[in-house]
Amino acid sequence: MKSGKISVSLDDALPLKEAALSIDVLMLNDSLSSHFPGNITKLEWMGDSILILDSWKDPGLYLYDSEGALVNSYTKRGNGPNEFVSIVDFNVIPSGVVLLDTYSTSQRIYLDQNFTFLYKDDAEAQANHFFCESGNSGGVWYDRGNVAYGSNKDKLIYVDGDSRKPVLPVPREVENVTFASYNVFARVSNDTILYLPAVEPRIYKCHGGQAEVLCELDFNNLWPDFSDVKKDNPLDLMRSIAEDGKIYSTNMLSDGNDVAVSFFCKDDFYVMKFRYDDLSAHKLFKVDKNTLESLGTLVSMKDGCLFLGEPGKLLKIRVD
Repeated sequence: MKSGKISVSLDDALPLKEAALSIDVLMLNDSLSSHFPGNITKLEWMGDSILILDSWKDPGLYLYDSEGALVNSYTKRGNGPNEFVSIVDFNVIPSGVVLLDTYSTSQRIYLDQNFTFLYKDDAEAQANHFFCESGNSGGVWYDRGNVAYGSNKDKLIYVDGDSRKPVLPVPREVENVTFASYNVFARVSNDTILYLPAVEPRIYKCHGGQAEVLCELDFNNLWPDFSDVKKDNPLDLMRSIAEDGKIYSTNMLSDGNDVAVSFFCKDDFYVMKFRYDDLSAHKLFKVDKNTLESLGTLVSMKDGCLFLGEPGKLLKIRVD
């Protein structure tokens, strides 16, 4: 497969509110619980229901119906058999939900569709994200970010049963450097996913335990240069990148063939929408700092629409 290239020019970005064909608001009602998310780490759909993970403010997984009413939550923090320490990701599977709990020992936690605890099993150590193929029986992709402090310098791991396969190493120039990337995996079919690693301007196609570059993202000199920078304080490094007006905090979502990559540059938020089967056609939308406070950031795609949101509110935005 020959990889392509997507040229991303911020000067071509259309204001999202002006480009929107329609904007619908869905309020999320939390009145049924003493817990409610104060941060949207990840949002997925389970049928018409909405699942929201908060990894930071009020950690847990929250289930809303299609009208935005909170109907269930999993907020059992602790070291017990049916509790979690630090959930960083989750997947919807045919039998319910599986969560990635990575603190001291990494585990996957299985819940049914009613959030009843089922069981736990072992997961890849130091994983930030994961993707379960074909529900309970398929392989699992793990993203470890760029952690390279120990002997394990693998970025992308594929686990199938008892077989563990390192797929991509951590590039030397970005060892131990990371962005706040909440979504790095995006499904495009039942057996193919896309992977956008933190701090790499390229998208990989992952299939059958293999990963190959689908496309390079050309940000026209706005991508940070990590070859000669101090990396001992990641937070200071990220602040300097933002202050220099470079790209930071990349995320990727999909809805079938429709894919969206979002990122920040300075104080502005951008969403690039394209099709997996046609990289030549893409559109770039911009949300300025003031508008961002009212819209929220990109959290999901469904039925050809972008969903932007913040705790308590989702905006369904239809664009061409």
